[in-house]
Amino acid sequence: MAARMSALSLPIDARATSEFRAFRARTPLFTVAAGQVLVTLTLPERLSAGEVAFARRLADQAAAYAAEVERLYRSGSRSSARSGKGRAA
Repeated sequence: MAARMSALSLPIDARATSEFRAFRARTPLFTVAAGQVLVTLTLPERLSAGEVAFARRLADQAAAYAAEVERLYRSGSRSSARSGKGRAA
């Protein structure tokens, strides 16, 4: 059976939130809420190098996204936001 992939687009505005929660006895949670949608990233209880690599790629991509959003804000431009410059890992 072929793997299925779902796509989700979250329109972000000033009311959108993100939250990281660490726990002593279980893996952490990372949540993004926008509009009526809540997305929570969860992990298996036993972590492997793959989950660590994913978390690092996520952090790198989020930092790049933040830098681009800030650049666009400072320049007063939104036109290059859809240039496809960054690639999801």
